[in-house]
Amino acid sequence: MTLPRGRVLATCLWCVLALVVEGYLYAAYRVHEARFHWFTHFFAGASVALLIMSAVAYRTRRPVRFPLLWPILGHLIAMFPDLLFSAGIAHERWMEVFLGHLSTHFVAGRNVTWFVVFLACLALYLAVLDRRTVEQP
Repeated sequence: MTLPRGRVLATCLWCVLALVVEGYLYAAYRVHEARFHWFTHFFAGASVALLIMSAVAYRTRRPVRFPLLWPILGHLIAMFPDLLFSAGIAHERWMEVFLGHLSTHFVAGRNVTWFVVFLACLALYLAVLDRRTVEQP
């Protein structure tokens, strides 16, 4: 199966856009241990997004639309308290509603654990796509 040229171009543009957005978010953390904070909130947010994507794909029997947008939105939700912090609002317990913003930093194994969780969520989404999106006779 060959994709139409316009579809390939659109996919490439979405990938570039995702890289630009995530590059900007990474740069936003440059003064606050960028690798640790960016990865923590990316893996946590993207993992939740992949779980939701899996549920939607399972229910609808088709892949979600704009699949690169979902992890970016999950990342933005997970890091939202840090945007508030940059605006002068201190971290508080209620900020846990943003995908466990504070507690994600204290998981055993830190980012290695979050990477494993992310990979498991990605594997689940791909498995759902493989099994549920098969055309029905």
